[in-house]
Amino acid sequence: MKSLIETRAGWAAFHGECENGQIGNSIMSDPIELLDALDIPILVLNRDLAVVGFNQAAADVLGLVPSDMGGSARGLSALTGLRNLDDFCSHVIAAGNSSRHDLQYGDQSFVVRIAPFGQSDPTNSGTVLSFANVTAFRASLDRAIYEREYTKAILNAAADPLVVLSADLRVQTANRAFFAYFRVSRETIQNLPFTTLGNRAFDRADLRKQLTEMVAGHSDSQPLEIDHDFPGSGRRTLVLNARPFSLPGSGHLILLSLQDITERRRSEEQIAILAREAEHRAKNVLATVQAMVRLTQSDTAKGLKHAIEGRIQALANVHRLFVESQWMGAEIGSLVTDELAVYSQVGEGHVQIGGPKVLLEPSVAQAIALSLHELATNAAKYGALSAPDGKIHVEWSRPAEGRLLLRWTETGGPAVKPPTRQGFGTRAIESMIRGQLKGDVRLDWRIEGLACEIALPT
Repeated sequence: MKSLIETRAGWAAFHGECENGQIGNSIMSDPIELLDALDIPILVLNRDLAVVGFNQAAADVLGLVPSDMGGSARGLSALTGLRNLDDFCSHVIAAGNSSRHDLQYGDQSFVVRIAPFGQSDPTNSGTVLSFANVTAFRASLDRAIYEREYTKAILNAAADPLVVLSADLRVQTANRAFFAYFRVSRETIQNLPFTTLGNRAFDRADLRKQLTEMVAGHSDSQPLEIDHDFPGSGRRTLVLNARPFSLPGSGHLILLSLQDITERRRSEEQIAILAREAEHRAKNVLATVQAMVRLTQSDTAKGLKHAIEGRIQALANVHRLFVESQWMGAEIGSLVTDELAVYSQVGEGHVQIGGPKVLLEPSVAQAIALSLHELATNAAKYGALSAPDGKIHVEWSRPAEGRLLLRWTETGGPAVKPPTRQGFGTRAIESMIRGQLKGDVRLDWRIEGLACEIALPT
């Protein structure tokens, strides 16, 4: 087979025009042979869209066969992607200008140029379709778009603000976190000097010097911490990390990340404060325990052990409340309930309590806890809690701002006689209330039961 173009008659007008033009007859003596030498697929249609010729490249690439000659181009599978082929060709013939269209055929992409021919002889006019294979270009373009979108998605997924700067420290782009943090838009900061952002938070000689030297390759960038008052956010602490990179056509660039460590710094400061407070509390507790052990007396070793354990347990109970409140103190209702729970369920039978909700600072709470322990221990041994019908009533109030009044009242127990000597419990209560807290304590040894009133500044 010499050529897949079987009918030369369809080329008459085209050949004639070339003979009368600037292209020599020696070159155009056999247009079919010339077109077969081209690697670009060529398809020739008459004005009715009948196939009047195609070259070898069209046969190889588009799958055309000799039987397609004379048939309608509408039936060619290779052209099904050109849904408006009739309109395209009619417009080209009428206007005398070529047009370009995208075509997908199988897994290949083409740009189809439709050009008119034979306009001097309308009976032999038609169109020439040339197919430029742009599959590799499209794949490269799609890959570039994918990589750009992939990179953009990664940057926008980052929780920390990120910004790309040019070598002269102007903003090129940024991620969503950056725009949200500084309350700006892409349009308002594009190509602005980075030093003007954030109420000029970054207008620092050390930062400019470090970034400039990093881009020039003179040194590595080190994390830089910045404290600044940002509009709408207040005082914030940021750590800046920079890395250089480059892109074809863009030159040297800087990727700058900004990590807000304000809350972490505050937490670290709070931890340090709590550590110092815990150390102070621990020393106080150890001093209190040491004093209790030294002053506690009992006729037996078992009694001594029991007394010391009870007082240490009272300290442990109040310190548990401190931990729950993050060392803010202890709520007095919880403190009273914890201390008397071992003797009776509060509100049932032996024990009644009542008063407003008051948070006691640690030093006051510790003194109240130990005082309640001494009062409860005495009541269990000699007072209301030693009798079946005995009752304890604990109430507190705030008669004035900065003052706390706590009353302990016993009834229903054995007849009470004032003690002949001051025991450890009484000494401990008076020492803590009067000595440490500058408060007042009054013990009334009534025959019907002990009444104790404690007044404290809070």
